[in-house]
Amino acid sequence: MNASAVVITISTGIVAGQRADSSGVALRDRLAQFGLTVSDGGIIPDDNLKIQQAVLRFCDFKPVSLLLFTGGTGPTPDDVTPEAIVPLLDRRYEGIENAIHDDGRSSTPRAPMSRLVAGARGRTVIIALPGSPGACTDALKTLAPFLMHLLSLTAGTFDPH
Repeated sequence: MNASAVVITISTGIVAGQRADSSGVALRDRLAQFGLTVSDGGIIPDDNLKIQQAVLRFCDFKPVSLLLFTGGTGPTPDDVTPEAIVPLLDRRYEGIENAIHDDGRSSTPRAPMSRLVAGARGRTVIIALPGSPGACTDALKTLAPFLMHLLSLTAGTFDPH
């Protein structure tokens, strides 16, 4: 399967130059190991409209196999990633969300504080992860055994189970 991925970092602080984007870099580096063609979708602030525009761009207008967000999934008032993404999903993958939370607990007891999201719009898998590089790395370890199969099935390529 020739699959593509886009990684978008959501952080008002990074956009303002207050810190570097370490989670987006970590995700792009590790996604290449899956054989995906990986692109940098940029850094956007914690803003519902900008997040939704990114979803529509990479799902409806320039579709990719995997759209991965990092950041904006915490409990603070300005963390709006889930609220922006969930209304645009065709279906949600709660089992994947639960697995990432469960596995994340082995690294930090704070893992369940993340309001991460996994689902699909059209033939694109969308996953919104925390803004922590460690949480992103842990999530990819959870996804590794089935990510390519998930992308294939979501794209409508029904390979044998």
